Amino acid sequence: MRRALAVGVAVLSGAALWGAGAVVALRLLRGEPVAPGGGDTGEAAQATGRVESEERAVLAHVPAGSRTATDEDAEAGPDRDEIARLCGGDYHPYFVRGDLDGDGRLDFAQAFVRERAGERLFDVAVFFGATSGGFRRPVLVETGLDLSAGDLSIDRSLLVVTPDLAGGDVLRYRWDAVRRRFVDADAASAEPDEESPAPSPDDRPRADV
Repeated sequence: MRRALAVGVAVLSGAALWGAGAVVALRLLRGEPVAPGGGDTGEAAQATGRVESEERAVLAHVPAGSRTATDEDAEAGPDRDEIARLCGGDYHPYFVRGDLDGDGRLDFAQAFVRERAGERLFDVAVFFGATSGGFRRPVLVETGLDLSAGDLSIDRSLLVVTPDLAGGDVLRYRWDAVRRRFVDADAASAEPDEESPAPSPDDRPRADV
């Protein structure tokens, strides 16, 4: 199991590096500044993995009754230790960045935590990069998940939510530019669900923060 996990993570890491390289190349072609690690120029990565502009965006949009998920919310285990080793120690289970809408700008996903009757629930949101260099209002991807034993990752342009690193289902989401929301990347049909409510204004990436 551990060997299979290591191979899988290595493949995903390679894909993520390829995607990050494409983003950096696009930034260079546009004449935009690129700092080591994909962060904003002059910004030092914090213990959370977020750079200053990402931290500002998160703090400005923590949902009411929630808090930002931290590394301490993750249950320890051999699978998580192996991922951290493969990532060179730069592993944050509930924060991940990449280009999720294919516009050449770095976006990031962040989990938030709600406590309900002694139960810890995770909500996942994506912050799209804005042309101004900041980030747009977060788009809610999924709510009410148990991610204590899981994490977030990115496979090319897909957001991957793993509830349990030891096994079980993996949830994959892609950004649907027409429907303006994240949808199940593995759904049998990509046709719009007429019964599904349209995303609220706060769920749509509009204003820069």
